[in-house]
Amino acid sequence: MRFTPLNIASACLVAWFVMENPNDEKALFTWGAFIALMVLLTIVDILFRVLIKENKKMWMLQLAFLLVVCVASLIVKVTFA
Repeated sequence: MRFTPLNIASACLVAWFVMENPNDEKALFTWGAFIALMVLLTIVDILFRVLIKENKKMWMLQLAFLLVVCVASLIVKVTFA
């Protein structure tokens, strides 16, 4: 199994979610949202692996995808907070 940025991000997200108290009133994710995000990351990772064969190019595109998602998430959070 090859490591990719989406695999690393998924692992970090799982570790963070497990360590965070999901029963907390200010939890960032619900269980449903967490599972949906993990399924989305898995599907996107598989699509990148199928469509892009070159490892270096795949890493760069996945890092760019993660960066765009993070920026979009911050914009949404600031806008609706």
